[in-house]
Amino acid sequence: MNRLLLLVSLAALFALASCGSTATSTAVTCTTNTTTNSTSTSTSTCTDPVTNISVTISPSTVSVNVVTAQQFLVSITGGTNSVTIWKVNNITGGNSTLGVIDSNGLYHAPVTVPSPATVNVTATSFEDQLVSATSAVTITPAPVVAITSPSAPVTVSSGSANTINFSATETGGSGNVILWSVGFAGGIPIPGGNSTVGTINASGVYSPPPTPPVSQPVVVTASAQDSPTSTASLAVTITGYSTSSLQGQFAFSMMGSNASGHFFRAGSFRADGAGNLNSVQEDVNTAAGATTISTTGAYTVGVDGRGTMQFNDGLTPASFDFVLVNSAQLQIIGFDATGTATGQANAQIASTFQGTPLSALNGTYVFDFAGVDGSNALSQIGEFTADGAGNIKTGSMDINDGGTLSSFEIFGNETTCTPAAPPLPPLSSYTVASNGRGTLTLNTINAATCAAGPSFALTFYVVSRGGAKFVGTDPVKQVAGFTSQQAPNVTFNATALSGNYAFLLAGSAPGGPVATAGSFSANGAGCFTANTGVLDENINGTATPDLAFSALPSSDPACPNDAGKYTVASNGRGTMTFLTSSRTYNLVFYLGALGSAVIQETDAGFTSDGNFAQQQSVAFTLASIQGNYAIETSGTLGSSLQVSTGQIGANGAGVVTSGNIDINTAGTLVSGQAVTGSYSAPATNGRATLTLNSMNYAAYVLSPTQVYIVGIQPGQLAAGALLLQF
Repeated sequence: MNRLLLLVSLAALFALASCGSTATSTAVTCTTNTTTNSTSTSTSTCTDPVTNISVTISPSTVSVNVVTAQQFLVSITGGTNSVTIWKVNNITGGNSTLGVIDSNGLYHAPVTVPSPATVNVTATSFEDQLVSATSAVTITPAPVVAITSPSAPVTVSSGSANTINFSATETGGSGNVILWSVGFAGGIPIPGGNSTVGTINASGVYSPPPTPPVSQPVVVTASAQDSPTSTASLAVTITGYSTSSLQGQFAFSMMGSNASGHFFRAGSFRADGAGNLNSVQEDVNTAAGATTISTTGAYTVGVDGRGTMQFNDGLTPASFDFVLVNSAQLQIIGFDATGTATGQANAQIASTFQGTPLSALNGTYVFDFAGVDGSNALSQIGEFTADGAGNIKTGSMDINDGGTLSSFEIFGNETTCTPAAPPLPPLSSYTVASNGRGTLTLNTINAATCAAGPSFALTFYVVSRGGAKFVGTDPVKQVAGFTSQQAPNVTFNATALSGNYAFLLAGSAPGGPVATAGSFSANGAGCFTANTGVLDENINGTATPDLAFSALPSSDPACPNDAGKYTVASNGRGTMTFLTSSRTYNLVFYLGALGSAVIQETDAGFTSDGNFAQQQSVAFTLASIQGNYAIETSGTLGSSLQVSTGQIGANGAGVVTSGNIDINTAGTLVSGQAVTGSYSAPATNGRATLTLNSMNYAAYVLSPTQVYIVGIQPGQLAAGALLLQF
């Protein structure tokens, strides 16, 4: 009997302790309080008078849009722990129909409004599960966001000056705060955008990117802050370039000739995005000697990326045409009646040389300096290692001076040579100023005898940690060129060349100027794979197109019956040999960034240099050439020097649909020559043919972003590249 009374008493006690949104006994205290500060906060509290455990939930009432989150706060006092059981309509954790809630009280509303639209979110004490506090949550439809301005379709030129003001409204929401993002169609919107798709600020002001993106169009998206899934989007087509597409600090190098002879230049300028060139600094080397000039200038940019540039330096040429590859690179030609010139400018990364300028050169760099030694063509390729503190540690150089070959070690503070043959030259070194301008002195020794070799003095302008633009200061051995950083911390061997590569060389030959483009397949073991390898060569306007590599003799000890052979030393210096029905080719190269190298021909009478780079691994198709391309070439027409830049459009189906090219033939200028044409599907080695009006080229595809070209039109020589714009 006593046991039965005890059970009845316990049951009554538990009944008194049960509480929720409605108390079952006046002995249990449940309250709902609302206070208003900067935001509204409501609480609901229930207390068990026996255990003194109290549960408070906040807010006690709230409206939540579908597919949005609401954080609930809980306070449990009077017990030994604060562990909470969260429920939605008495279902622990909720479900997809009513919404779900995690162990931290974060509630995620369902994707559609339930029926009824109000659900109860309950916080229950794990210690005393008869004590709970409940919040009434009303699920409301998602607000509707609409972009009210501008109206579709929206087109704009690239460049930060060409802003568009976007505005949007939110209907049915609680905040009417719009968040802006930009992305590609089908992609994930980027809050605020970026330099590729353009940026947009909190007020909806959209600034196009400096370069039209390859994927068109971009999409501007407005989202409700209180309901991120409530969005509206509007496509923006970026039609081309504008003056503000060229903006920032650039380093350049160029070479050419005028009435006084050859000239070589390197320097830097700042484009203000409004057509003005400021802080122009040039180091110029002519037959009269080297000089440094500070000046100003002006520029224009057309919608296709073709532009004009004028330096107020009094030199010839001082007027140039260029084509933007993108906002960080432009291909330049001299464009006045005083002579011809070719060059390139690249955007400088100022942080590379500001603060600690000497650290701008830190690592191993490969270089390609080309020019003249009197009447001889001159090529200097090699590598050097800089320590980031003004010292050159080691290096090597191969020189082809009018067909006369020589090789030297660069004498640095880590160069070893035995036996030493005094007097040794001074150590090689460099300087860099806070504006990115530097000087480099390379002193050499003969690797076999350790005797001092020639010295080379150059001025350079830093582009980035990976490279710089150079001009020599010797008035006789005149050169200009570039460095690029070698793949760091790599010990090279034959495996460094494996796969398919395309190459481009230009220079002089016994019969006149020469240009050669081709491709080869390296097996990673020192041989070019049999039945592969092809090249196109043009010597002084006489082309020998589509020459297959011949098999090496079966008696060759290294690569019998293969298409050629190569070696690679531990420092990345290599040699290669292959032959065609026309002649044998011997070359030396220095591996740079992964899959690329600078290269120099070492055959008697030939002084040509250039580079090779790894081709794409996927199969080539007509679509391998598709989009808008910057085109640049240099060469000859008959006995006259000829340079060109421009833009062409390829449809990915074999047709050049449009184009305009600027041509300077020994001072005779053609601006904006309209071109159309066609191209063939690339072979498995990437070789295709390209026709622009009546000019024919062999084209070697590296990837859809870069194609080497060499002219195969009788009487005309041209070598250059197609570089994808967008």
